[in-house]
This record gives sequence, structure tokens and C-alpha cells, in this order.
Amino acid sequence: LLSLPAKRRIAVLGDMLELGEYSEEAHRSAGRHAAKVCDIVCAVGARMGFARYELSAHGFKENENLFSFDTSDQAGLALKNIIQEGDLILVKGSQGMRMEKTVKEIMEHPEKAKELLVRQEREWQKR
Repeated sequence: LLSLPAKRRIAVLGDMLELGEYSEEAHRSAGRHAAKVCDIVCAVGARMGFARYELSAHGFKENENLFSFDTSDQAGLALKNIIQEGDLILVKGSQGMRMEKTVKEIMEHPEKAKELLVRQEREWQKR
């Protein structure tokens, strides 16, 4: 994120699944790192609560520059009211978090999702 020019840097981070005993520390570490490089963070999922704690400890404020969502769908809908021209947005999370739904919601041309995004097959859309 730091290597690219941007008005604001936004990270939309979904739970990292299947980390077992490393889950808490990995999510905390992600929060600490995001606090150093992001202007706004959207945390998606219960495990990202650990990241939210770290972000709060670094001065991020809920509903100002730190937003929490249960699902990737919710994050995508809310992002429409958060993002501005010139923002750089990173969307990342485990496959099971379905972060491509967030991306589709904020795409300028969502009708091109089938050619630009992963998991757009009918089988995946039913999940």
C-alpha cells in the first residue's frame, strides 16, 4: 500500500481462517501493521476483532477510520459511502470469507465481475 500513490489508503481485511493456535497473534499482527500503513481499515469477521483491538490501541476510532462488519456483503455496501476518488483499496481475506463480494459491490463496472473476479461461477454464487 505504501508504494503506490493515493489520497487515502484503505484496507478491507477479512478473517484469516485455518490458522489454528496462531489465529489470535496473526490477526493482532495484521492490525498492528495496518495501523502503520492505512488511513482507514474495514475489519470483516469475528477473528478480526483482535486486529480491531490493536488498531484501537494505535488511535483508530470505530466508525471514523475503523469499521467492523460481519460479512463481506455488509462491508461492500458500507464501502460505497466511505470510499472517495483517489483512494487506494486493498481487499484481502481467506477464501471462505468471500471477499470478492466486497470487490464486486465497489466495482465501477460490476457487470464485468465474471471476467475480472474469482468465484463468479454459478456454483460459487449459491454459497
